[in-house]
Amino acid sequence: MEILPIHVPVKLGKFDLFSSLQDFRFRQNDIVVLSSKFVSMSEGSVVDLDKIHPTKRAKRLAKIAQMDDKLAELVVRESDVIIKGVPGFLLAVRSGMIAPNAGIDKSNVPAGQAILYPRDPFKSADMLRDKFLVQGIRVGIVIADSRLMPTRIGTTGVAIAVSGFEPVEDLRGKKDLFGNVLRVTFRAVADGLATMGVAVMGESDESTPAAVVRGASVAWTDRKLSWKDMAVDPDQDIYLRGVGGKI
Repeated sequence: MEILPIHVPVKLGKFDLFSSLQDFRFRQNDIVVLSSKFVSMSEGSVVDLDKIHPTKRAKRLAKIAQMDDKLAELVVRESDVIIKGVPGFLLAVRSGMIAPNAGIDKSNVPAGQAILYPRDPFKSADMLRDKFLVQGIRVGIVIADSRLMPTRIGTTGVAIAVSGFEPVEDLRGKKDLFGNVLRVTFRAVADGLATMGVAVMGESDESTPAAVVRGASVAWTDRKLSWKDMAVDPDQDIYLRGVGGKI
């Protein structure tokens, strides 16, 4: 298996995502991992914080989390549920995925701006994969973000959208090395690939917003996927069940 970086010059404003990747020579069955921020930027999902007017709820949450009330307002707009507030962050759930500040980021954008998640990341992934298919190349698409893991230092990767392959492998009913039957085990295929891509793309000034994982074994599919194929209900999540209610 190979993990190959795709270098792209810095982009400002909306741009064509597919065209920006064409300096790389893709092969059949490549998995293309893209930074969610890069996809968002291509779609213009960048906002000027000076144009945001905080609501009373946002101001209250900003006080709890000791953060800018305009950023808190964006988190309110982008979240399905807000779980907790800690200094600098609101822990939020959107489309089945938990993220500090609902995935909103102020890095890798000009000062005074914030970048959101893609509005419909699964649609974005499908549209990009279709453009490859028009050229006769079958690829899988992963739109990835970096993520903190509970109790761990540093970031890893997580898939926020997938197209072209099954994002999760159900291992229930199979046996381990000692013959024990697996009863609850699923393998997070897309998240594993996202982590590989994020490791190559980096977090700062690498100008590497995409990567190719070549030689990965996946279950290819043409079915329409959604976040429900990769997420559990917050009430069933092993971490959130220990954290408790929303604010």
